[in-house]
Amino acid sequence: MFKLSSEASLDGAITVENKFIVEYMPYADGDYVKVYLYGLSLAARKGDADDNVERLARRLDLDVATVEAAIEYWSDRGLVSKLGDDICYLSPRTARPKIKKFDVDKYREFNRQAQLYIAARQITPNEYNDYYTLMEKLNMEWQAMTLVVKYCVNLKGDNVSCPYILAVARNLAQDGYRTADAVGEKLDEYGVYYNDLCAVLGAMGGKRPDHEAVKLYKKWKIEYKFSPDVILHVAQNLKRGGVALLDSKLTQYRDLGFTTADLIDKFEEERKQTYKLTKAVNKALGLYYENVDPEITAYIRPWLNLGFEENAILAAADYCMKNDIKRLSDLDAVVRDLFERGLTTEKQTRAYFDNESRHDGEIEKLNKLLGVKGAVKDIQRAYYSNWLDKWNMPKDVIDYAASLASDKANPFAYMNAVLLAWHNNGVATLDKAKTTAAEVAATRAGDLSAPTGIVVENRSAEELNSLFTQISEDE
Repeated sequence: MFKLSSEASLDGAITVENKFIVEYMPYADGDYVKVYLYGLSLAARKGDADDNVERLARRLDLDVATVEAAIEYWSDRGLVSKLGDDICYLSPRTARPKIKKFDVDKYREFNRQAQLYIAARQITPNEYNDYYTLMEKLNMEWQAMTLVVKYCVNLKGDNVSCPYILAVARNLAQDGYRTADAVGEKLDEYGVYYNDLCAVLGAMGGKRPDHEAVKLYKKWKIEYKFSPDVILHVAQNLKRGGVALLDSKLTQYRDLGFTTADLIDKFEEERKQTYKLTKAVNKALGLYYENVDPEITAYIRPWLNLGFEENAILAAADYCMKNDIKRLSDLDAVVRDLFERGLTTEKQTRAYFDNESRHDGEIEKLNKLLGVKGAVKDIQRAYYSNWLDKWNMPKDVIDYAASLASDKANPFAYMNAVLLAWHNNGVATLDKAKTTAAEVAATRAGDLSAPTGIVVENRSAEELNSLFTQISEDE
């Protein structure tokens, strides 16, 4: 048995009939649908605090006038009845739309012309009623409405829906176009863009333009100041996605100041290359993101803006991968360090990383001897470089120090203390190192102070980092 949990069922489910979804919802304003559904829920929940127009408006973030207009709209369609403050929901199956009485003679010629244009089907009394209601409410001349019907039939064909015609007429009237002359001039203006728009939508595999598409085309040309050739070029690049995606792209280009095809193509090519670089960086780090735009904004573009070559960034990502560094924030720290050192080309960065890892083979042998697991770390490289290159310690002496540190909690730090003590006391051979083995062995675990006569110098991680050899471009 299927049922709702107590959490899923607030006070019981409400039923929205298919007839409402199929025959009423597609043609209604979105806010009106919100009011209908939330009101239906209130009707099923007795005594709810939101059970009045003012509270419902606040809950839906609408003004009271919009809620009242929505109630009037659904009442006209017979889905609700209103008596005083009481709003009763009626079944869509038995809905009886209100038929308002209009002057038959006033709209006789409109009826005749509208039916001539919509020749493929009979216009219903309810549709005529909706036309009359809009003309009366918005003070639109019937001759203007006839022009709208003709325009919509030319756009959508004989089977154009009544709600579509009403939407076009409502938009024109609300923009101040209510007379036949004003509407005719405006629709002629839209017609100027129609043929150009057909080519644009054809480039994206689209159908014939509708009224909204024509309005968008006017915006692109007049407000955004794109030439028809540029609009068509962008559509050809998109190939699909419709006017919504095309509008989004053209708005982006307008905001960026790209008004020519050459600038747009250059931007898109750089964008594609940036996405390719981002995916290569993520692959090197073993990362995957469905949407890489935030990563591009936070990391990739700032690195490129610092002057890094793309292959230099990839070299840094490869370095991090080899050293078990898998977070973008850690890669960012590596890239920033390279920038501080003036290393932004692939040649410079690879030379730097090669120098940094030149002793990795020997360090890996030490790690195996010391039982240290994981990839070679920067601090280990710093220690080893200091022992070998700065203190000139022979490898056999370093290996012997490792044998003394193999059971220590921090073997590299212990080795550093021992080797520093030997360095300060002139111990540079294996035989001489062994003569001090007893004193070193007597050092307590974790206490790296040297035996009598041996001085130990402690260094911080920052001091060790300063020991790194900076590589110039020539090197």
